Parts: sequence; C-alpha cells; structure tokens
Amino acid sequence: MDIETLYEAVELVRKSGYHGNARETTFMRTYPLLLTTAAQAPSDSPVESFLRVATLAYGWMPRSLCIDANHLDQAAEACVSARQDGTSISLDCIEPVAACLGSLVGAARVLHLFSPSVFPLWGPRVERFRLGDIPSNYHMTQSRNYLAFIDEVQSIASHPLFLTFHHEYCTAFQAKLQRLQIPAYPLTQPRVIESAACELAPPMEDQRTGGWTL
Repeated sequence: MDIETLYEAVELVRKSGYHGNARETTFMRTYPLLLTTAAQAPSDSPVESFLRVATLAYGWMPRSLCIDANHLDQAAEACVSARQDGTSISLDCIEPVAACLGSLVGAARVLHLFSPSVFPLWGPRVERFRLGDIPSNYHMTQSRNYLAFIDEVQSIASHPLFLTFHHEYCTAFQAKLQRLQIPAYPLTQPRVIESAACELAPPMEDQRTGGWTL
C-alpha cells in the first residue's frame, strides 16, 4: 500500500454518490455522530466509557456485542489510555481490547472511536486490498496484522505528498456528501487512508463483513 496507489481512489470518490447504496449512505450519515457520542463517554469511569463506546461500535458489526468480563478492566484502561496525547501504539494496547470483545476487527473499531486520529478502522476489505486476496479468518485474528496496517498508515501520512492527497481526497469526499445531501464533516488522516483503501478494494461477497466503508 502506497500513496501513489491510494491516489487512484480520489477519482473513484469523485464519480460516486449519484446513486447511493443505502447501507453506505447510512454509515456516512451516522459516522460523525458516532465520533461525537464516543467523545462524550466519561473518562473518569473507564469501564462505563468502554461499554458505551463498544455498544456504539457494534451497531456496525455483523455480530452482537459479547464482553469477556475477565478482560474488561484491562480493555477499558487500554481504551482510556488511547485517548491521551502521545499514546504508544503497541500490542499491549490492542490485545486486551480484542480479548475482551473476542474480535480484533471489533477492537479496531472501538479504538478508532476512542482515538480517531491515531487508530484507523480495519477489516477484511482493507486487508483484501493490502494482500491482493481474501484474508483468512486466522489472519483477521492476529493483532500483528492490524499493527502492520497502522504502521503503513503512519508511513503514508508522513509522505511528502500526503497533505496534497489528503486535501484532494477530502474535497472529493465532501462533494460526495453534498450529492447525498449529508452535512459535511472532516476526516482524520487514518480515516482518509482507510477510506481510500476500501474504495480501491475489490467488492466483498458479503458487504456486512467488509468494514465500515462498504
């Protein structure tokens, strides 16, 4: 995954939004509300904050929320820490959340809601783009693969051309929102990169498992 390839997504976004997919349009309309609601979760009560945000995140998961209470306190502390400036991204932050939820994809979504400027969304559709093939179920359970994606996102965000790409993608995205009669909202750097990757990914057979960008 590199910025030159991601640039191809800009034109795809420019040409889309004239015949909105109902599920995609619903997500685009509700995404900023998810971020706003998650930001209001009380940081002085880590467990309550985690449960609120996890409930929000699982509204866009194909399976129901199921909490492993043995990992709840550790997962809650990891997510609250993810909100802090200078958060260290490591397996120690990701794995407690994945263990509590029983899902690495779910963990990525919860972490994104807690810290959208640091943790990108992640799922099978992103990995299908990165790998050029459908990822195995085993692949999607390995925290190192999500961490590798985060590393790629950070590398792309530091590229000299990224600010230009970010501007062009966001301009195309805002125009798409306007065509769909959705109020404009900003996208963080990780969200732009993940969104572009999903635009370029081959269609999934079951869109419910393809991540939040459908």
